[in-house]
Amino acid sequence: MDSARARPQHNPPPDEFLQLEPESDQRPLRRSSVGIYIFAVLLSVAAVGVGAYAWQLLNETEKLKGDVAGLEQVRQETQQRVAQLIEKNGEQEKLAAATTSERDQLREALAAASARLTELQDASAANDARLKEFRDLRAKFQRMIDSGALDITIRRGRMIVEMPAAVLFDSGSAELSKDGKETMVRVGKILRSVPRHRFLVGGHTDNVPAVKEYKSNWELSAARALQVTDTLIAHGVPPKRLVLAGYSEYDPVASNSSDAGRQKNRRIEIILEPYVDDKLVEGLLAKSDAKAPAKGDAKTDAKAPTSAKAAPAKAPAKK
Repeated sequence: MDSARARPQHNPPPDEFLQLEPESDQRPLRRSSVGIYIFAVLLSVAAVGVGAYAWQLLNETEKLKGDVAGLEQVRQETQQRVAQLIEKNGEQEKLAAATTSERDQLREALAAASARLTELQDASAANDARLKEFRDLRAKFQRMIDSGALDITIRRGRMIVEMPAAVLFDSGSAELSKDGKETMVRVGKILRSVPRHRFLVGGHTDNVPAVKEYKSNWELSAARALQVTDTLIAHGVPPKRLVLAGYSEYDPVASNSSDAGRQKNRRIEIILEPYVDDKLVEGLLAKSDAKAPAKGDAKTDAKAPTSAKAAPAKAPAKK
């Protein structure tokens, strides 16, 4: 009995086990279908999601393409604007350069005009001063002018005290007459009051040959100028302010073809040499690049004293 107990007994399975086997065969099929369904659903959902995402990407791509096209247009417009600005800037630079050049030219013209204006003002002031001096000199000599003893004139830009030879000398003589000496004393007194100027005493004759006492009209004109100069010195005119010259017949103021013309040519002139301040001359020289503005005057002044010395060698003596 014990052995019978120990042996396993093969009992037939109950009925309920037999009934359950078909169900167990169907459950795996149902579970598989459900999984497939779920997987299909998931695939559908995924496909829908992918499609939506793809649609979104497509929209964003189209939008980006539009943005890119817009940016490209903006870039082109910007390039065109930059090119226009560069061109405009170039034109402005050219205009600025032209304006700068024109401005510099205007500045130079203005500086030149200012310098010229200063020169004109200086010249005007100098002319005004000379005019005043001329009027003052005429006022000082007015009584002698009214009496016919002399006249005040301006010739070659210089003031001249002009005295007829007949007032000072006898015909053909170089000695001052009594009236001539009195006239020169009065003239010397006035000349002492004229500041700064040097005086050139010039003797002049007509073209009639000199008397035998003198070799030529050069000698006669110079001798008369010397007599006048000595008299001026004797009555207080400083010798350093005096220069004398004989012009003979070669500086006439009238025609020698008539008695009246010859009488005008026989004269004594006391020329007031122009006075120019040294600083003014230096300024003028600096403004004109070291060109001497008084070159012509220097030549003119040089002719007067030189002619008395050089002429006797050139002109034959008249008897």
